[in-house]
Amino acid sequence: PAPKAAGVPVGNLALALLVIKPIRSRLDGLRGAAARLRDGDLAARAPVRGADEVTELARVFNEMATQLTRRTSELETSDRLRRQLVADVSHELMTPLTSVLARLETLAMDELRLSDAQRQAQVGGATAEARRLERLIGDLLASVRLESGATPFALEEVPVADLFAVVVARAYGPPDAIAERTR
Repeated sequence: PAPKAAGVPVGNLALALLVIKPIRSRLDGLRGAAARLRDGDLAARAPVRGADEVTELARVFNEMATQLTRRTSELETSDRLRRQLVADVSHELMTPLTSVLARLETLAMDELRLSDAQRQAQVGGATAEARRLERLIGDLLASVRLESGATPFALEEVPVADLFAVVVARAYGPPDAIAERTR
């Protein structure tokens, strides 16, 4: 009976060395990858080797890390686009506001004597820019309502020629002024 009792510890040691140590090593690799991912290393992946539950856990961890990397990239892109949108919107809102303020400052100057026609031109210009500002803000609010689903999306035709005529008139003046410049 004594030789059997001595074989049990040796068998346990052999079992620990042959089975448990490799599993522990693979779990350590998985834990290390999880720690690197926790610390911000989005390239961290667990080693995948074998065909058991630890391998399946490593595979699922790697899929999770890949999805996290993709979502992080999407969030960074979204944040960059949001910042660009805020910059673009700020610029678009400042342009008509600056024009309105300049015209109002002109009208408020005591030392400047304007004819009624000149005064009316300044008021008309300020009014047009204020309306432009109002449209821009309305468009922003409409886009927020569309995005939130509060307003249904409706397609409508836009007369492109009329739109271009307005843009050209703003940039170069009315059609007769453009014709005069090209002569």
